[in-house]
Amino acid sequence: MAKSDYPTPAMRKLRVYAFDPQAATLMETAQISHATIEIPWEARWEAPVTPGPTNEYLEVIDIDPASGQFYEPLDLNHPHVLAQDGLPPSEGDPRFHQQMVFAVAMKTIKVFERALGRRIFWADRKLTVNGRTTYKRVEKLRIYPHALREANAYYSPDKKALLFGYFKASLTDPGVNLPGGWVFTALSHDIIAHETTHAILDGLHRRYREPTSIDSLAFHEAFADIVALLMHFTLPEAVSSQLASRRGDLSERTWLSGLARQFGEATGRYAALREAIDDKTDGQPDPTRLAKLNEPHERGAILVAAVFDAFVTIYQQRTADLFRLAGVDGTHKALPNELVTRLTHEAVKTADHVLRMCIRALDYLPPVDVRFGEYLRAIITADTDLVPNDPLNYRLAMIQAFRRRGILPDKTLSLAPDSLLWQTPTGKLAALRLAVASTDRVGNVRLDLTPQYRRAKSYEQAEDNRLRIWQWLMECKGERSEWEQALGVFLVSESATHVLGTLRPNRVGDAPAVEVHAVRSSRRSGPEGQDLRQLIVEVTQKREGYFDAEYQQRRDAEALERHEDGDFIFRGGATLIIDLRDGALRYVIRKRIDDDDRLKDHRRFLQVGSNGLAMTYRGVRDDDNPFAMTHRGV
Repeated sequence: MAKSDYPTPAMRKLRVYAFDPQAATLMETAQISHATIEIPWEARWEAPVTPGPTNEYLEVIDIDPASGQFYEPLDLNHPHVLAQDGLPPSEGDPRFHQQMVFAVAMKTIKVFERALGRRIFWADRKLTVNGRTTYKRVEKLRIYPHALREANAYYSPDKKALLFGYFKASLTDPGVNLPGGWVFTALSHDIIAHETTHAILDGLHRRYREPTSIDSLAFHEAFADIVALLMHFTLPEAVSSQLASRRGDLSERTWLSGLARQFGEATGRYAALREAIDDKTDGQPDPTRLAKLNEPHERGAILVAAVFDAFVTIYQQRTADLFRLAGVDGTHKALPNELVTRLTHEAVKTADHVLRMCIRALDYLPPVDVRFGEYLRAIITADTDLVPNDPLNYRLAMIQAFRRRGILPDKTLSLAPDSLLWQTPTGKLAALRLAVASTDRVGNVRLDLTPQYRRAKSYEQAEDNRLRIWQWLMECKGERSEWEQALGVFLVSESATHVLGTLRPNRVGDAPAVEVHAVRSSRRSGPEGQDLRQLIVEVTQKREGYFDAEYQQRRDAEALERHEDGDFIFRGGATLIIDLRDGALRYVIRKRIDDDDRLKDHRRFLQVGSNGLAMTYRGVRDDDNPFAMTHRGV
């Protein structure tokens, strides 16, 4: 691209469907069916947007295998496209489909980067070279708008791609859709945001797609729904319209609380695919329902409902004075336009705050075997770190919403916010340090934490730091027992007592192998000028598990150099959150590799824990894709 003397635009504007094409066919939503969203214009050091569209994060490839078509890629820099903020929304133009998936995916990425305080990277691609496993960087996530001719859309960890399907609406129960008419999942704002979130979460926590408990796959689905749902509130025009029609009430089901309405109706559900407002009896949700659900989407819906309930509670608290000042009574008289504008501002601001709370919590979770109760603790701890004062009781609203649905953390004294905080290390663990500057050393590790502004450089720096910490752990001599206690893994063979036999096949030299999954630095700003700089390190270790408990004990007791693979992989490890001011351990969020109770729970889940679903996944190893099956027809 030729150098220009004109100033570079700050943002690129692109038109999209605010919800999905169905909204454009209804009188009550036709005025808000389209939206214009803004994504950052690429900086001079970043890769320019090229036809596809393609940039440094995404590559849209529009091949339709079912019809044998290859559609012409969209050029977002064409003068005619730039002049009208992208192509106008159209179900019949494949180039708009390309624009839609690109724009919403980029918008989702930027929401995450703002909350996490760093760049987003995709999960590395696993390769086998000369019999050895290695990993290769995935620079760009591929997006296929017309990959499948079926009612499905999913993230493929193997292809590192988003695959969107299209299908014909039901002939007998199509809702307001044309019977037998085509429905494109690539035109649903909710579905695109949901699938992009799966890819982002896989890059942050690669082990979360392994079926370790009844919550593991459900968490992936629930979190993707939470992001898609709260992103509704990034479209002020849609929010304003819905608030005006409901007199400012967000506790009732509307387009804002439903997900993928067109998909849901086209497949005969008569409503949105999923709803964030759950059923209640006498105004209260059923706290026992969670224990009865096993299907990932259904179980995840409880977590989604809890987060949305907390959002509504916070919104109601923030707007109570506005209703009082406006003298709004119980009549059905329309709200003044000025009040609707203020309510819209509060709803958008509240949703943004809750969404950032939910995203920041990802850094405060264990690297394996996540549970819903742990997610609540992560939300409370992450928000307390950045915003110590909580005068409007946002955190209490979140705790209350989780409690009302039976989502409770283990091993806590109470549900008070201070009791739910992850505990800071004490005793010898409190004295542990990692190097946080280029001049510092711990053993033979030296980390480079110089701020990087280019995404490629940020990735190279993170990978270099990951390698340095891994090498240091492999050669760990000083304070090794303390680090083993902190990490919940074995660093030297002498420590691996009753699980020595299962760890020996994974040895590196004279030490059991560990995986440093990620070393990420973040910088976050609070509402009152807080500057929180942290280093997040994830360390994991695997152990072969067996369905026969007695056989497991025998294998654990044997110090064999090699033996056959186990029936499943059991993992342990820890997330370390390190204060970049002094290198001190702020939190250690741990799942021990020698936790036999957790191993028993894992074994039980894979055998009988989810009424048949777990048996489907009982052989899941690193390369399997659970998303294709869990999303098919759902």
